[in-house]
Amino acid sequence: MLEYLISDEIVSVNDRIAVGVSGGADSMLLLWALLDKQKRVPFYLKVVNVNHNLRGLESDADSKFVADFCKKKKIDYEICSINVKEIQENKKYTLEEAARQARYDAINAVMKKDKLNKLFLAHHKNDQAETVLMHIFRGCGVSGAVGMSESGKVFRPLINLKKCEIENIVKESGIKFVVDSSNSENDCTRNYLRNIVIPQIEKVYPSAVDAICAFSKKCKEADDFIEKQLNFDLVQENKDGVTISAKVFETDKILIRKYLKSAFEKIEIFADIEQKHYDMLNELITKNVNTCIDLPHKSVARRVYEGIKLFKKLAKKEESDQQGFVIGSVFVEGYGNIETKIISSYDVVYGNGTLYVDYNKIPTDSVWRMRKVGDKFAMLGTGTKSLSDYFTDEKVNLEERDNLPVLASGEKVLVIAGRDISENVKIDGTTDIVVQIIFNPS
Repeated sequence: MLEYLISDEIVSVNDRIAVGVSGGADSMLLLWALLDKQKRVPFYLKVVNVNHNLRGLESDADSKFVADFCKKKKIDYEICSINVKEIQENKKYTLEEAARQARYDAINAVMKKDKLNKLFLAHHKNDQAETVLMHIFRGCGVSGAVGMSESGKVFRPLINLKKCEIENIVKESGIKFVVDSSNSENDCTRNYLRNIVIPQIEKVYPSAVDAICAFSKKCKEADDFIEKQLNFDLVQENKDGVTISAKVFETDKILIRKYLKSAFEKIEIFADIEQKHYDMLNELITKNVNTCIDLPHKSVARRVYEGIKLFKKLAKKEESDQQGFVIGSVFVEGYGNIETKIISSYDVVYGNGTLYVDYNKIPTDSVWRMRKVGDKFAMLGTGTKSLSDYFTDEKVNLEERDNLPVLASGEKVLVIAGRDISENVKIDGTTDIVVQIIFNPS
């Protein structure tokens, strides 16, 4: 039976596969099926176990079970220990939401670190039915009713098997596994659906799980058709996120939702986006430029001149992330290289973002850094204003402001990378030494 669970279409010799293994019957069956497939297709396999630390010694015992199995079978593995309760408190999520987010974050981190290109998960048909119902109850659209689907990265080979079928295969194959005692508790949404709601429905409709999953497949067909109507030029990726054109919000509602879903996926967010978040984005497009909202998985949406910028939060830059002014080349974290050199005044050629300043007018305490509250900028011939007002007048988006170095002496901004110089350092008839500044953002 194992040889039929993993199709030839989803594995190849060059694959580096991660498999999520909790130690339960479903994930152990999937692991055994992958090991069986590996006899015929020699791909790389790594087991990832996530210890949520919610069941004390029982959680540790489950992780040890997985680790011992991997050692015995000589499989590479990694145990990821996470503090779900702490994440729940910090993010104000439900325990279920916090566990899911932390689990996927941990697995994705391992995949990135070890350059793994595919993720195999042990979700089955009952899981799919539960997911579809959860999405419907949360007010999802067609895309949400699709439930869990495969992609070029995530595969669920057991998705067409019912839980009872998996249990039969495991029993017949003599596969050992552990039992998560929390699965019998009904204090979370999924367990309540699994243990109370669906069994009650099945008393009236015995094929309810099959029917729900068949419905999800019909929704997938409809969703695929809708996707063909989209112009993905309206959702543009860039180095720090995705820009959603304002034109998106002039289309039909069903298309808007699909555009927004694709934008989330482009920044690798595939779960926990609900109708309320789409409503927030529809509201954001009516707000002033630079208005921001927080979204799941450390993502942020910002109203920009072109529409909406969607991106993940970056770690705040430290005060120490600054470079003293020198003649030569410096690297500014989050921006790129800045090159300065002494040239003759006859060689000054303006354009392409290259700037020129008077060397003798640059204070000795000048540093390259990111902007700060209170920064001021003396514009050429027009007076001094706050740097924030300058950026507003020049229609510079907020995320660009946060990643645009300035040369400053205290609160006095002397140079804005690739854009402008201050009246205080301009070259004139008295200039003896000209400094050319070339900006090379990465």
